[in-house]
Amino acid sequence: MEWVERAKEYATKKIIEQIVSLLKKVDDARLIQMTHLAERLTSDPEVKGSIARIREFIQTDHPAKELFYRVINYLPYKNQVRLFQTLFNNAWFQGGKKRDAFEQEHGYRPPFILILSPTMRCNLRCKGCYTLGYGLKPELEFEVVDRILKECEELGIYFVTILGGEPLLYPHLFTMLERHPDIFFQIYTNGTLMTREKARRFSELGNAAIIISIEGDEKETDEWRGKGVYKKIMKAFDYLREERVIIGTSATVTRQNVEVVSSYEFIDKMIELGSFAQMYFLYIPVNGMADFSLMVTPEQRNHLRKQVIAIRNSRPIFILDFWNDGPYVEGCIAAGRRYMHINANGDIEPCVYTHIAMDNIHNTTIAEALNSPLFRAIRARQPHNPNHLRPCMIIDNPHVMREIIAEVKPYFTHPGADEIYTVKKDQMDEYARRYAELADKVWREEYVNNRPIVDYVPPEERTNVRVCGRM
Repeated sequence: MEWVERAKEYATKKIIEQIVSLLKKVDDARLIQMTHLAERLTSDPEVKGSIARIREFIQTDHPAKELFYRVINYLPYKNQVRLFQTLFNNAWFQGGKKRDAFEQEHGYRPPFILILSPTMRCNLRCKGCYTLGYGLKPELEFEVVDRILKECEELGIYFVTILGGEPLLYPHLFTMLERHPDIFFQIYTNGTLMTREKARRFSELGNAAIIISIEGDEKETDEWRGKGVYKKIMKAFDYLREERVIIGTSATVTRQNVEVVSSYEFIDKMIELGSFAQMYFLYIPVNGMADFSLMVTPEQRNHLRKQVIAIRNSRPIFILDFWNDGPYVEGCIAAGRRYMHINANGDIEPCVYTHIAMDNIHNTTIAEALNSPLFRAIRARQPHNPNHLRPCMIIDNPHVMREIIAEVKPYFTHPGADEIYTVKKDQMDEYARRYAELADKVWREEYVNNRPIVDYVPPEERTNVRVCGRM
């Protein structure tokens, strides 16, 4: 059968060469041709379905089509090729085959994404940050990080998100990217330490997207992150844009800023600054200093959901709403179902916001941790709710989290991490109850087969926004 495998490898190589060649001069017909070629690189029905939707976007002039052209017109050709090789070919196609093989042999599947926090050092102390409980000292030695990334490659995990702390303070950040050119890195930064030289280095390497944290306009951002941060962030945008680095933006959504960060004006500003992706993460009270007054109300969370749908229907930017997008991934994705987290102490956590663990990377491997009692217990209960607008075992189904903790007895990964499951559990239950009343009504009225049947568009359909990288 060796000759069969060689023939498959040769065919795959030729398909990749065709796609790379088509990137040299792109139009609608070539984009559609690329989608047909890409379908031949995978047997995964889910991936094939995603490719078919991309093709539909191109054929129907969906705003996503303009997003594709924004990326193509923005990136130099060599970086277009790097993006395809790392994010698409490796993470989706070749990585998918490795994950398939592992699952067939072991009975459980490596995740698509690994979240890695190599350092907790940070030059800011942002209000409400989910990492405050860890302190500022934890940091992984480069030898450990290097081993983690090698394990990722062996398991077929080619999408690695770097968090902190502040990743730009990690002394081996560029060495990571350089030694692992086959991995696509998504690096979240507060932006204040970005320089033109660092931006140029990211561009030269070509295997990273830089996600800048921004909580609204100057007022909201400086109130959350500190006076003068917003102006420094604007310089970071300039440096990255000038060097043609892929830029994304991320907002911690609170009761105070939800209307601002979900507004069309904010999104249009982010597009103008060069963002290709906007991420929304709700404030979750997991840092040992829970402030429930910062959590969005049920009505605000639903407002964000509707705004995200409208933005997707009208703006050339990728949007991720980590909680309201539950219907698209059938609920919780933690514990290795789609992703997992290794913190700067080496603790292997089910989720960035789930500060419990049973294993530490210094004493085990990613593959072994995926099969831990903790991870198995979480996956066995997914989805945690038949209403995928209530996906989370922390804020939507807190009884599930307490049940898992009682069953497998993990350790908490920093002081105070237990408070929302013990002394403040009643407040957590009350939040979940109030949101459930609204979310269950919305689920009955607006969703069929996990997909929205009610659409939302901006009042004026589209605005005249200046677009970085417009076709």
